[in-house]
Amino acid sequence: MYKTIVCAIEASDEGKEILEKAYNLAQLYKAELFVTHIIPYTVLPKDYQKELEETTQPKIDDITSSLKIPSNNVTVKFGKPYEQICTLAEDKSADLIVLGTHSKKGINALIGSTANAVANYAKCDVSLIKI
Repeated sequence: MYKTIVCAIEASDEGKEILEKAYNLAQLYKAELFVTHIIPYTVLPKDYQKELEETTQPKIDDITSSLKIPSNNVTVKFGKPYEQICTLAEDKSADLIVLGTHSKKGINALIGSTANAVANYAKCDVSLIKI
């Protein structure tokens, strides 16, 4: 059913949980799995952005290498998270995007802002994992 899956994660234990679920789906469907972490674009100095990337990349590498995901299938980028996730999915002709959503209370708690935007803008199926 799915041939290409994009999984967007954070550099955290929750990100690892989400990736494990996406990995299991990829194994089930014999799909190729791409993993991304998006650092929200800020107007902070370039040196600080570089530092953020340098501290984040090893964390993402640790999470992905534990599942033996090839490093050329893993990206860390800057930008608007939903735009970067949807663009990657389009570039890879993904059939499915997997990402987490935080459980909160109230009307805005149905799904997080990034998850909501991806669900609305993606041109493929989206699976939201509640964390």
